[in-house]
Amino acid sequence: MSDEKNPPKWALRLLEFFLRPDYADEIQGDITEAYYWRMEEESPFKARFKFILEVFKSLKPTNLKSFYHLSLNTMIFRNYLKVAFRSLLKRKSTSFINIFGLSVGVATFIFIFLYTNQILTFDDHHENKDQIFMVYKERITPDGTQETYDTWVPMKDRLTESYEQIEASARIYNSEARIKKSNQYIEEDIIYTDASLFEVFTFPLLHGNPKDIFPNKNSIVLSVEMAKKYFDKENAIDEELEIFLPDEDTTFRFRVSAVIDNLPTNLTHQPDLMIEMEALPFYGDFANEWGNSFLDTYIMLKNGGDDAQLESAFPELVESIFGKETRENTNFKLLPMADFYDTFIGNKANARTLLWIGIGILFIAIVNFMNLSTAQASKRAKEIGLRKVLGAFQGQLRTQFITEAFVMSLFATIIGVGLVLLLIPSFNAFFDVSITLQIFSLSEIFMMVLTLAIALGLLSGSYPAFYLSSIGAIEVLRQRLGFGGTKFRNALVIVQFSIALFLIASTLIVRNQINYMTQKEMGFDSEGVLAIGASPSDFTDSEVGTNKINTFKTELASKSYVKEITKSRHVPTFWSGSFTFVRPDEWTGDPLRMRWTLMDANFFNVYGIAIKHGSNFLPDTEGDQRSSVILNEAAMKAFQFDPNEQNVVRVGETRLNVVGVVEDFHFETLQNEVAPTLMLHRTAESGAHRNISIKMDMSNLVERIEEIEAMWNELGSTREFTYAFMDDRMEVLYEDEERYLGMVTMFSVISIVVACLGLYGLTLFIIEKKRKEISIRKVLGAEVNTVLRLIFGEFTKWVAIAFIISVPIAIYFADDWLQSYYYRIEISWFTFGLALLIVLALVILTVGYQSLKAASANPVKYLKDE
Repeated sequence: MSDEKNPPKWALRLLEFFLRPDYADEIQGDITEAYYWRMEEESPFKARFKFILEVFKSLKPTNLKSFYHLSLNTMIFRNYLKVAFRSLLKRKSTSFINIFGLSVGVATFIFIFLYTNQILTFDDHHENKDQIFMVYKERITPDGTQETYDTWVPMKDRLTESYEQIEASARIYNSEARIKKSNQYIEEDIIYTDASLFEVFTFPLLHGNPKDIFPNKNSIVLSVEMAKKYFDKENAIDEELEIFLPDEDTTFRFRVSAVIDNLPTNLTHQPDLMIEMEALPFYGDFANEWGNSFLDTYIMLKNGGDDAQLESAFPELVESIFGKETRENTNFKLLPMADFYDTFIGNKANARTLLWIGIGILFIAIVNFMNLSTAQASKRAKEIGLRKVLGAFQGQLRTQFITEAFVMSLFATIIGVGLVLLLIPSFNAFFDVSITLQIFSLSEIFMMVLTLAIALGLLSGSYPAFYLSSIGAIEVLRQRLGFGGTKFRNALVIVQFSIALFLIASTLIVRNQINYMTQKEMGFDSEGVLAIGASPSDFTDSEVGTNKINTFKTELASKSYVKEITKSRHVPTFWSGSFTFVRPDEWTGDPLRMRWTLMDANFFNVYGIAIKHGSNFLPDTEGDQRSSVILNEAAMKAFQFDPNEQNVVRVGETRLNVVGVVEDFHFETLQNEVAPTLMLHRTAESGAHRNISIKMDMSNLVERIEEIEAMWNELGSTREFTYAFMDDRMEVLYEDEERYLGMVTMFSVISIVVACLGLYGLTLFIIEKKRKEISIRKVLGAEVNTVLRLIFGEFTKWVAIAFIISVPIAIYFADDWLQSYYYRIEISWFTFGLALLIVLALVILTVGYQSLKAASANPVKYLKDE
């Protein structure tokens, strides 16, 4: 019988652990029998849910094993609960602060866990994730080590033939397609790949034959979302799609051969449309070609395969393919799947930092509970003393206090989960993410809530329980109650302040870095520049498309609101990846792999990019200047050129005269260094361009954008009108950083709020401890200011110690985070000084009222019993 039809194993183990042996077999047998009956008569969901419910119902005190100091009969257990609820109701303000602090801490931790879990478990869906690697190239150049991830068509077969430890391999080539539906073309991403991809990665099929993924070259595999989108059903087997492929400038009809089941969102590859690699029209030209690399190659090692050993054998493979000279500066490397996210998508370190923030907030809430509970010690002293006089054991008192803590933590956990359910849509909308609790089953959520409540109850209630239960009856009756455990409590407070200072300082550093990147000059003028996607491949006939785009450009240029216009292959902030090998003329060393782009003669004018040396291209009326090139400063540095000399570079056998040098400008974010780039000329009439950029008057924008869109729609393109203002593109560049800053800021504010609740509890505790001392000082003539200094003195000391602890930790983590940015700020002591001032201000605001109240109180009230 499969595990899916059996009762949950964890629930059975729970019964075995807690139930008395003479009851266990009978109870387990009854509820298991009922479970199998429900599996047949009702749904599996109802059967499992009712089974779990009956398991917890069976854990009545009379059925439990006997534990030391916990002979819990029903009457005592009910008494503990009654006392716990009475205690909560009696101290409403303290109970509210505890439950509010814990519930906010729980909700924050759950939000952070759900978000970071998506990132930290990225690609974990794949069953063989530990055996999957991406093969990439590493080149040693005069400018440093260069890593590139595109490989060659024959790479896959060469690897599997050469190394027996490789179990399977596959290639992926990402492209785009326009699917025809109801006389409209819809742009979609498409993947060219091998059937063996389904051996390497875990892409379960909902429909189709896994042993025959691509029956022929006209076969296509869809995701279930695409099947519903284009055929309004999940089973789209044998349905046909008419697809225009811009790379091939051709329209094909494909027949659906398989449908992929729903996949998690946290995967590097989310295939929607998949075509066999050999269906590429130009595949035959590159099948045995080692001169052009444009696709990704993945391998899966056999169980026990050693990736380090395989890497060590790659130099021989490089030599066998490219020769001994290339072996000296080029090698193949393996990128583990665990590093895919950090390499191509984001930074897992940010997620781990957020997770620690969540743990820190939860810790602050727990410390608050401890401090508030011990601050109430004197108010419960008589109750404790009376219980001890009547024969209560220390263990029973501990149980009572832990029960109270558990009740409070259970309320807080339930409220916290409720807050998460209520606020998840707003959280997703605000941060543009897609977290959900639906990744867990109902039973898993139930167990997590119970486990979290128990853990919080034990952690937050353990110290108060041991402290309060250790109070001696004689000391209570003689009113000689002390306040022990000071060092431990002070240590907790210092840790609490350290966390707050660390979070505030980190938030300020992240904010400063993002402000620096968004405000730093990118090397071009983005104001009033509109970039429009316009490529001949957007049309079913590229030659016709080129003519239509040129007509479109001419009409645009005639508009009164268009000041300047240009065409180019790329635009700043959007790099699609074009590389070539280039070397200075008469350079005998290895060529450098550099970026290249195409532009007309007006590109630098539109974007306000300054020519630093030499001149711009000649006007377009002079035709394509194919023997000329303009370099950026980074390229000049890489070539070690003197700008005052006549410099020449070679691309293959083509000589290019360097006619000008422009100041460095960014095609990407400031996270990366400006890359050496070749800028080549093509006239505006050329079909090699993919973008039109205009410098325009920004008044009446809505009407003008609508007019431009209408002009584009008249062209009959297969692609919708796509445009972006450069100013908006600048914001998009730093979406991830802005999201991270938003989260860190929000969670830091929450941590500060929760910490302020703790400060309130600490104030109560310190004032309670110093009541008589304050009263005696006032009788002896002390001023209010003197009393306030007495109270604030301890807080100032704790904040100072916390500052000393938190600063080096914050510097370490901040410096590590900043290392991922080529252009970054210097960590300033002003940041830590500001964090210290913020914490001190919070201390004054939180502690001030209670301290002033205590300093102004009548001393007779607290000395009359002496």
